Amino acid sequence: MKESIRSNQISKDFLMKNHVDEIVNSFAAVSELYSVVVDINGHILVEPTGPATYLGEFHEIMLNPRYKKVYVDTVNCIVDSKQAMYSEIDDGNPDSRFAAAPIFVKGTFYATWILYAHNKTQNKKLFKAFDHMSSTARALSEVITRLYEDSITTVEEEEIKTEYEFEHSSKEIMSKALDAIYSGDRESIFRLYDRVGELLDVDYMVYYAIDTDRPGFMKLVDYWAKGGKSKEAEAAFSWDSDHYDIDIQNQIKRDCLIVDKTNMTNRLRVEVFRGNVKAIMVFPVNIKDEYQGRMIFIENTKERVWSDKEKTFGREITSMIARATAIQKRLYRGNKNIKLFTELFDLLPEYIFVRRRIDGSIVYMNPALKDKLGADMVGQNSYRLVPDMRGGLEKLSATQAIPVRIDKEVFTRYIDMLGGNYKVAEYNMRWKDLEKVEILILMPEV
Repeated sequence: MKESIRSNQISKDFLMKNHVDEIVNSFAAVSELYSVVVDINGHILVEPTGPATYLGEFHEIMLNPRYKKVYVDTVNCIVDSKQAMYSEIDDGNPDSRFAAAPIFVKGTFYATWILYAHNKTQNKKLFKAFDHMSSTARALSEVITRLYEDSITTVEEEEIKTEYEFEHSSKEIMSKALDAIYSGDRESIFRLYDRVGELLDVDYMVYYAIDTDRPGFMKLVDYWAKGGKSKEAEAAFSWDSDHYDIDIQNQIKRDCLIVDKTNMTNRLRVEVFRGNVKAIMVFPVNIKDEYQGRMIFIENTKERVWSDKEKTFGREITSMIARATAIQKRLYRGNKNIKLFTELFDLLPEYIFVRRRIDGSIVYMNPALKDKLGADMVGQNSYRLVPDMRGGLEKLSATQAIPVRIDKEVFTRYIDMLGGNYKVAEYNMRWKDLEKVEILILMPEV
């Protein structure tokens, strides 16, 4: 099966870029004849050229609709025979003649090269040049075919390169987003907006959360603009209410909303997007399988069609933002609980301190213990006060099959810095920003 010719590949610009027009025009100049190349539909590919005397008349013949049937008949003749033809033309001039030679690309008829003689002198030159024209047309068919195949390869290579670069960049961004999620740093994801916006080549990205206090309203969480943030952009994105209609809202909640050149309607452009959106992707932000907001990618500058890779990446980065938001909420709730803990510990008479599991440094010490020690040890190594008992227990449990509770331990020991025996209750938990810590409560033995 023959490969079809891409109309966007072989065009007037394509022929000029590869100097095919110069070959044809040089032949006409040497022969002192009028020349033009037109495609299968009669559209000009190489502009009419020839001696200045009758060039205007030749232009008129090529552009006059009355000669359309003559061209159609000529095309049918040369396509069937695959040979050049020499004939009269009824243009009101008894001495005029023309020759037409077919140009094939990959065996498919692509264009017609026409030479025109206006008078007897030129007619004699056309008759002599006819065989050479036919040979040159066959050579042009071979040349254009090879140029076409090379251009296809170049385009495909560029497409592959572009796809590879997109995949590489998107994976790098997703990797950094994952790192930000694992570290609990939601702000790092928002700092990736520049990379995301550049990769997708959009004008805006907007993140909305549903307003739990006002049904039907959305809260602007954050946005990115290609030209940088501005009061005008923020005002445009600060909705009083969700202006998408119910059907669109439900579509976003179920899956997504993707609108581009292929499906944009006047109603969508005017009623929904306020007339200034060329393309848009909207993905739901789902946290624990519950709809919590939406991420919007907006193209205002140019008409475009979203590629499958762009859609996939948009959905994945939205999912990352949803996960970061969930972790941020968890951090907020956890930090709020820690604040309650410290407020309670501040009032208790027992001696209490909190140390990091990773290195034993103290992150909190209540007033009662500070008074007892006469010093604040926050930031210092706690092992001078109470050694790391859990480390030994964990090593023991790894080498011997004995039950050891690591979440909570209660033991008695003499504490040098306090000058006596104390019952120590040690709890393993998460502290601010989900950091792993141990809470130690010290009670003197009676």
